[in-house]
Amino acid sequence: MITRGYLESGDAFGDWLTGVLADRLNGWHGGIRVCRIEPASHIVCRYEFGTGLRVVGKFFGAPTGARTRYDADVAMENEFLRLRRVSGWIRVPHAVATNSNFQSVLVTEYINGPTVRELLDAGASLYDPLTGVAHLLRRLHDATRTSFKRERDFAYFHAVLDQNGLPGPLRERFNRLLGAWWHGTRLDRGGCMVHGDATPGNYLFDGEICAIDFEGARHAHPVRDLGILAAEIRASGASTTTAEDYIGHLLWQYSGNEDEFRHHTAVLPFFMALGYLRIARLPWRAAERDRLLAEAEACLGAIHR
Repeated sequence: MITRGYLESGDAFGDWLTGVLADRLNGWHGGIRVCRIEPASHIVCRYEFGTGLRVVGKFFGAPTGARTRYDADVAMENEFLRLRRVSGWIRVPHAVATNSNFQSVLVTEYINGPTVRELLDAGASLYDPLTGVAHLLRRLHDATRTSFKRERDFAYFHAVLDQNGLPGPLRERFNRLLGAWWHGTRLDRGGCMVHGDATPGNYLFDGEICAIDFEGARHAHPVRDLGILAAEIRASGASTTTAEDYIGHLLWQYSGNEDEFRHHTAVLPFFMALGYLRIARLPWRAAERDRLLAEAEACLGAIHR
C-alpha cells in the first residue's frame, strides 16, 4: 500500500465520489487520502475519508498488466453486475458505483484484513482461511450449476500456452497431453460460475473469507478454481509437505463426501497445470519458469496414471 496524497475539494473525481457516498458521510467535507494498492492488473486505489469510511476504486481504463486491449466500460459494468449477483451467495465487497468518465472506475467497499497471500508469505497457518475459501467456492459453484462446455477451458488452456511462447517440441508434448485429457472422462461433469482468478491475493480474511476481483469470472469446470489456487500454494515457496497438507485440506473442505474428494483429486492436476502456466508467463517469475513448466507438464501427465 503506497500513499499517493490527497484529493482536495474541487477535484472532479473526489467531488463525484463524495456525492456518491453522501448518505454515509453525514455532511462531511475535506481532503480524501489516496493509497495505491499494488500489485494489481489495473490502477487500484483506496480512498479514506475523515469519518473513517474507506472505499476502493478500480480503474479499468488504466491497465497495468499485459492485457490492455479490451472495452474498459464493458469490463467495468460486468464486474459490477457480477459482484451484485454473487453477493446473495458469498461474501464479496459491496459494489457502490461506476463511472465511465473517470477511467471506467468501479467503486466498492473496502474490506479490512490480510489476503491469504499475505498470510502465506508471513508463514501463518492457512487452515482456517482455506476452510473459508473452500466453503465460499462451494457455495458459489453450487448456486450457479450449469452444463459444462469443455471447449472453453481447453481454449483458455491453449491461450495461456500461447502466452508462454514454448519451443516447438515442448509445445507439442503439451498438445499431446491435452489431447489425452480431452478424450478422457475425468472432466465429464457439469460446470458453474467460477471465480476465474483464484489466487491467494484475491481472498481476504478478517475472521471470515471475502472474495475480491470478479473480472475474470466465467462458466467453467468447478475444479478450475481449486487447481489454480493449489498451484499458487505449491509454487509459493512453502515446504512441499506444508503445501500438500494445505491442498489436501482445501479439497477435503470443498468436497461433500469421499467420492467427491476422489473425483476432485483426479481432476485437480489438469487445473494445477493451468495454474503453473499462468504463473510461468509472468515476467517477475522468469527465474522459476523452467521449473513451473516442468511442474505443469508433470501434472498433465497424471492422465496416464
